[in-house]
Amino acid sequence: MLTRRTFVASTLALGVSASWARAAAHESRQWDLIVVGAGTAGLPAAIFAARRGARVLLVDAAEDIGGTLHLANGQVSAAGTRLQRELGIEDSPDLHFDDVMRLSRKRADPNVVRLTADHAGETIDWLMAGGLVPLEGHPITGASPGRLSYSARRYLWGANEGRDLLAVLRRELAPAVASDRVQLQLDTRVDGLITAPDGAVTGVRASVAGRVFSFHGRKVLLSSGGYAMNPQLFELLVGHPAYAAGSYPHSQGDGLKLAVSVGGWLRGQDLHRAGSGSILTDDRFGARVYARFDTIPQRRLPWEIWVNRDGERFLREDEPDDYVRTSAVVQQPELRYAIVFDQRIVEQAPVGITGWSRETLLEHFGSHPMFVRAESLAELAALAGIDPEGLTATVEHYNANVRNGAHDPLGREHRPLPISRPPFYAITQLGSSATSSAGVVVDATLRVLRGDGAPVGNLYAAGEVLGSGATMGAGFAPGMMLTPALTLGRLLGERLIEL
Repeated sequence: MLTRRTFVASTLALGVSASWARAAAHESRQWDLIVVGAGTAGLPAAIFAARRGARVLLVDAAEDIGGTLHLANGQVSAAGTRLQRELGIEDSPDLHFDDVMRLSRKRADPNVVRLTADHAGETIDWLMAGGLVPLEGHPITGASPGRLSYSARRYLWGANEGRDLLAVLRRELAPAVASDRVQLQLDTRVDGLITAPDGAVTGVRASVAGRVFSFHGRKVLLSSGGYAMNPQLFELLVGHPAYAAGSYPHSQGDGLKLAVSVGGWLRGQDLHRAGSGSILTDDRFGARVYARFDTIPQRRLPWEIWVNRDGERFLREDEPDDYVRTSAVVQQPELRYAIVFDQRIVEQAPVGITGWSRETLLEHFGSHPMFVRAESLAELAALAGIDPEGLTATVEHYNANVRNGAHDPLGREHRPLPISRPPFYAITQLGSSATSSAGVVVDATLRVLRGDGAPVGNLYAAGEVLGSGATMGAGFAPGMMLTPALTLGRLLGERLIEL
């Protein structure tokens, strides 16, 4: 008798057998290019390599292509595009390069930025010819309060954000799949590289439904994204905890591990940026962004003070420069600080969370773990995980300066009220990031480099596996996460078949 249990078991067994048969067929072939990661960099690499006549195996741990484009904001930037010329915008790759290096505080990898700037215009033209429609009024400079921006309008995205880019890539990939130039090997995690006696990479080892297969190719491209969803690796690389689980589930750092396994090395560990903090659902990995307290003084001047776990202020709260604010936050233990205020500030200040009423704010104290209230500063500190003596001393010193009109030691100018009338309030802010600053080091042709500077034979890398530090350095350069991935993936697809 066929029961539901036996039917499901039989169906699963058939599915596993089919997966193994497909992997075995791929194992028997010699590929021109094996792409590890079917996302923002891997898809254009496969598309353009196939157009050059290559046989491409596109491997991904997920059950669908697209990677972070399923979640990304879809923002790209380029100079010298047809759209700019139609709008009369004067721009050039040299200006784009100079802007990115300026915005990155000269910490981005100049080789990666140069390649991107020189070829991003062609990439955006290709995407727009394929159906990408920028929002009305785009491109823009990316100007925002307190943050440096581009010197020319070159920054754009579509109404459906990353999904618009993915839709174009799906359409462009379809003919290559239909012609068998590109074969998909999905739901497959690459866990090792195959090397020749001289150390050159000749293929990959991958797990398919519990069985290991070996795929062999002339060139291997690592484009499997970052490590934001691997909290252990995250903390190991950047020295800070990962809190928010808002990135792509398969951002596990596999590409970084693969590169290191054959002698590759990493950079950008010191370039982690966590923003000015957010209110999360919890202070453990797996948390989600719950709300954002407005820390930008050009929009809302601060009435509160910010203190770290020692109860000490660490920044003038009305600091107008976003880079200075975020640099101060990333230096705090556990990327953690509290916004502290009193009852009079509750009654008189504009609510700090956009869209919330005063009543909504007050309802959260006692019902949300990041919101605490107490009748004394010592009790507040205990509830918020802050040193009580440190907080009490800080508030007393701050209040004395406010009452006496004395200069603020951190240079703060907006100090409308002391923090003196109970009850007292604290909102915990935690720095978090959906991107990965550390990444694989490559040369000017995107070959993975060993620690001694020598390239690993036949191994290349593109996309977030290079790290946001390589493309944005210590700052924020609009569009310089997706644009390098798309552009460098396209370039490698065109060039690797000739190398």
